[in-house]
Amino acid sequence: MSWDAVGAVAEIVGAAAVVASLIYLAAQIRQNSRQVEEQVRALRLQSYDSAGADFSALRLHISNSPQLASVWRRAKQSYSGLEPDEQAQANELLHELLWAYQNIISRMEHGTRDEVLTWLAEVNIPYWMQNPGFREWWRTESTTPYTEEFEALMESVCDKLDKALGGGGMRESDGREDAS
Repeated sequence: MSWDAVGAVAEIVGAAAVVASLIYLAAQIRQNSRQVEEQVRALRLQSYDSAGADFSALRLHISNSPQLASVWRRAKQSYSGLEPDEQAQANELLHELLWAYQNIISRMEHGTRDEVLTWLAEVNIPYWMQNPGFREWWRTESTTPYTEEFEALMESVCDKLDKALGGGGMRESDGREDAS
């Protein structure tokens, strides 16, 4: 056997090894892609479960107490019309509500963007904030535990609702009149 023949055989074996490596690599990439898709699905389901649990806990607090239900109902109309202890209760309930939305938005900002969660935030935050007492409460909060992005979203929602409903609002923390 000549060196030329050995070289040709080596080239054929090398080419076959490259093809086999590419096939193996493609299979590994496909398997990895399936695993990533499964992880994303699992994260979405966790997000749904977590959001559902947050909202269920709030509903249970309110529905299990006639007194809290009364505070919640009246807070929708006027936060300032509540007694100080009732304002404290409404404050905690509203923070619990908004914290659930803050968590949803935080999850979406960190890679689990999802149409259902986006809809939940975009439709439901204005749904709750259309209540004048809830907007009044938000406007009187001088400090909040939320991110700047979430606060900006809430301000935007409240401003749009104030304009649409014909009312202005004032943020107690800076004393400036909102542009309406």
